[in-house]
Amino acid sequence: MAKAKGRVSRRKGLKKWSVSEISTLKREYPGTDTSKLAKKLGRSLEAVRFKAKKHGLRKTRVYMEALYAKAKESAPKKKVSKKRR
Repeated sequence: MAKAKGRVSRRKGLKKWSVSEISTLKREYPGTDTSKLAKKLGRSLEAVRFKAKKHGLRKTRVYMEALYAKAKESAPKKKVSKKRR
């Protein structure tokens, strides 16, 4: 029986990354939400994060600042109480 030419590695269930998937990851990872990119690539969030780390990819400073600003806006405001004397 001939060995099937395919995208599944020897480990059961692991799909090999194609050259186009890796180039998409390299191009879009720095400025794209990781979960959206994972859906686009048909991969798990963990798989995308692991592959990005393996290739030395990081989120851009602009992306991270926007993410923090958005989180800060949606965070509940803390009440500041004045001390009584």
